[in-house]
Amino acid sequence: MGATSLPALASSSPSPSAVSVLDRQLLPAAHQGNLWEITTSQQAQSAATTACVKRVSADFIRDHRVLDAGVVKDAARLGVALPSGQSGAQLRQTAALKSLAGTPAYDAAWLKAQYPAHVQTLALVDKVIASGTSPLVTDLGVIASGSRRTW
Repeated sequence: MGATSLPALASSSPSPSAVSVLDRQLLPAAHQGNLWEITTSQQAQSAATTACVKRVSADFIRDHRVLDAGVVKDAARLGVALPSGQSGAQLRQTAALKSLAGTPAYDAAWLKAQYPAHVQTLALVDKVIASGTSPLVTDLGVIASGSRRTW
């Protein structure tokens, strides 16, 4: 998914009180997920041993930067606070991956870590698309959902 293929987000500015609990869950979770994806994918650029992982990680860096820019923008417009970094579990997983850098085990571990992270995020995205109240958040969910073809 490239930046030029994104549909325009809604231009209205709903009040923060109009944002549902579900909408408020997606933005921080998506932001932390994007931070983790970008960090581990940047790490993979030098730590991976296969061209496949390096190519996929480059796509993830690009895609998650674009998605996170939308998350940050929408969170600011809706008054939703975002975490400043990865969760403790994400930091431990990033460190575990780093310990395997430059070995064939790194590539397998990186790929294995990506799948559940994306499945979990996309399940929340699907829930928000179906039940969210903020058009900004549901539009962002549709964008993330549409990028599945690159995952």
